[in-house]
Amino acid sequence: MNHMQSVMSRPSVALRVRRLRAASALGVFTCLLTLCPATVTAQSTGTSPAAAAPVPGTGKLAASALLQYEGHGRERGFFKYSGSGELRWSHEAGHYQAMLEITALGLRVRTWKSAGDLSPQGLLPVTFQDAPRGADWTTRFLRDKNVISFSSGTPDQPLLTGAQDKLSALLQLGVLLNNAPQRYGVGDVVQFQAADAHRAEPWNFLVTAAEPRDLPGGSVNAIKLTKKSTPDFDQQIQVWLAPDQDYLPVRLLITEPGENFIDLLWKKTQKLE
Repeated sequence: MNHMQSVMSRPSVALRVRRLRAASALGVFTCLLTLCPATVTAQSTGTSPAAAAPVPGTGKLAASALLQYEGHGRERGFFKYSGSGELRWSHEAGHYQAMLEITALGLRVRTWKSAGDLSPQGLLPVTFQDAPRGADWTTRFLRDKNVISFSSGTPDQPLLTGAQDKLSALLQLGVLLNNAPQRYGVGDVVQFQAADAHRAEPWNFLVTAAEPRDLPGGSVNAIKLTKKSTPDFDQQIQVWLAPDQDYLPVRLLITEPGENFIDLLWKKTQKLE
């Protein structure tokens, strides 16, 4: 609440109510983006794990770009609010960097940063930084020790082949589809380990048919991939990847029980040198 306080020394009751609502919305917005502590249970979908084998090279990486998004969400099932986001993606000389910044109610509420190497398997994250309001955590992928290390105090976790962080996971999906779209048909499941600031767990994305989407930046055809919620992990993650945007995310939707959600919608792409 400190950065949202007015210069007025004695705010009115109505102003205090608006502040409380804004702080509550920011709290849920941050929680949604954090993927608040939980354990995911792998689901049996009756389909084959399409991403088990290496990617046949990374020659079709998306060009370095800055993507801008409009955002909106709902908290407590009825309180609606607006937000925005920017995704900066770049790569050079066998390395990549990515950053997603989220703004809500005029305040920057979240920054994710992922940096690492490129390989025939796609992205190999080395560090992941998560900077919510009032905190700054770093997750390190120590491949020489086969462990994932957390500055948040979580004990080291085993590092599995193909592991991603919370941001690189969304980009790795695009790398996989960009390099071998024929391998990821409707009903296939893309599987890999994903780590955030507090845990590492299996993520399973179900591939569904491409569909046209009317977004702030225009109409695009995009492939939807869905990580469903489970009894132990009650958030659902849906990401839409557009072939015309080099399979970069044009929409990201995170939902949780109680009809709470955050939805980022592509508005503009700027190519970077």
